[in-house]
Amino acid sequence: MARPLSPEKRNALLAAATQAVAEQGVLASTASIARRAGVAEGTLFTYFENKDVLFQELYLHLKHELAETVMPGYPSEADYRLRLEHVFQHYVRWGLGNTAGRLAISRLSASGQLRDETRTQGTEPFKAVSRMMEDAVRSGVLVNAPIAFLYSIIERIADTTIEYVERHPVDAERHRQLGFHAAWRAITP
Repeated sequence: MARPLSPEKRNALLAAATQAVAEQGVLASTASIARRAGVAEGTLFTYFENKDVLFQELYLHLKHELAETVMPGYPSEADYRLRLEHVFQHYVRWGLGNTAGRLAISRLSASGQLRDETRTQGTEPFKAVSRMMEDAVRSGVLVNAPIAFLYSIIERIADTTIEYVERHPVDAERHRQLGFHAAWRAITP
């Protein structure tokens, strides 16, 4: 009978993969990921069938972590601006505390290796935000553009805000507010 898989080893592999992908993108080797996790490369394949499966699961793991930061307290009854500000500020907070995770999501997203079903699963926890943005576009509060395009604009401004705050932490709250103001202006008519 096979031994049960250890959640600690799986988490160590995901943490090591996060660091490796943040640094090297999808070119990170399974050997280097296993070494970072302190396990043999064969152990990695006990938890993840192959490198592709590892990257799909890593993406979903990181999106789940992000959702655990962004979605609690989401003000679903507030106006569009307040709801979007909640998402923006919580994303920035997550990104400031999780540089490797933010970079790994970005690199995996740009790699062309994520399956459509993985991307779809990654958006599931954020359905309320997607619905809000669709309603805001329909009502004319946001510019008439594809939601994915609007998400990209917001994410780029949030990433710029994170990078600026990391370099200039003294006035972080002001820069976070300026970042959201810039994002809001970029997506409203």
